[in-house]
Amino acid sequence: MTRKLKVLLAVFAVGTMLAAGAFAWKAGKDNGAPNAPAGTAQPASDRTLELIAAEVHTIEPRGLVDRVRFTGTTQPVEQTIVKARVAGRLAEVLVREGDKVAKGQVLARFETTELQAKVNERQSAVDAARAEARWTARDRADKETLATRNIVSQSAVDQARSTAENRASMVAVSEAQLEIARKYLADAVVQAPFDGVVGERIANQGESLPIDGKILALLDTSHVEVTAQMPAADVVRLKVGQPARVTLEGFGERVFDGRITRISPTAQPGSRSIPVYVEIIDRHDALRGGLFATGSVVVQEKGHALAVPVSAMRKDDRGDFVLAVENGMLVRKPVGAVRTWSRGELVEVKGLEAGMTIVSAPLPGLEAGQSVKIIEAR
Repeated sequence: MTRKLKVLLAVFAVGTMLAAGAFAWKAGKDNGAPNAPAGTAQPASDRTLELIAAEVHTIEPRGLVDRVRFTGTTQPVEQTIVKARVAGRLAEVLVREGDKVAKGQVLARFETTELQAKVNERQSAVDAARAEARWTARDRADKETLATRNIVSQSAVDQARSTAENRASMVAVSEAQLEIARKYLADAVVQAPFDGVVGERIANQGESLPIDGKILALLDTSHVEVTAQMPAADVVRLKVGQPARVTLEGFGERVFDGRITRISPTAQPGSRSIPVYVEIIDRHDALRGGLFATGSVVVQEKGHALAVPVSAMRKDDRGDFVLAVENGMLVRKPVGAVRTWSRGELVEVKGLEAGMTIVSAPLPGLEAGQSVKIIEAR
């Protein structure tokens, strides 16, 4: 064999080997199955997924409670502006802001010189009217006696009778005017209408006030109510008389018993919220108006029900379901949602059994058939 032929055969062999290698490389690429080195991880579907205890939930029968929560401020149930019932000058005001007063206690006095003079004048008018009434009554009786003897005419008798009746009515008018004058004199002494605390002193000694002039504000702070602005969606579930639990600013963890006493029939124009009034049943001397309050009202309860966290609920084209852990595997369990509780945190369900362990954490990518293991949190 010549040297030239040997070279041609060698070149041909090398070319054949390169072509075969290229074809094998292209076939492997097209099939998507390159040679993997030893020790490569298994597919995800074959791996065991580790879950911590906080990511699962064991279903047990429980009592469910639906509460409507509210916030607001306190205001006294009984409060009033003490006003003048007579026109005059204040002789003295006996209380100041923060003073506790009892029902009937004297709060202020007006000068009574003119009022007493009016009473004396009306008393004199009554005495004069009574004297005239007595005289006309005797005159009437005398004329009626003389008329039986035909000494006086019937017209004279009628005149005497009319005059006597007129004087009797004048006595009644004078007595009524005297009672009014005495009432004004009594009203010159201003008394507390109920037990309470002076919230504001509006008028002072020496000031002249008209009738209905403001003297002071009186509050019964031992008995307060909470004014809460609530959305319509919550108000429709409330009714007057429902009990409430209330905590107040400044009283720490103490819980006060309350009761819904009033619900406004209209919403506020700006916020569209509805005022609800919750009376604090417990009396306490330290209660004040304007305290921040939080509370809740139980609107529905159900015992021995099955519920799951809302985060455990999943949905696909077949409907609602949860992923249960059974024998180390995730199993799809279809459920029927009855209603939500605890402001949407729990879902009452049917189709599950007590004792099941389900995935409660909103973990994406979980599928039925995956191998799982529950471990203790590190």
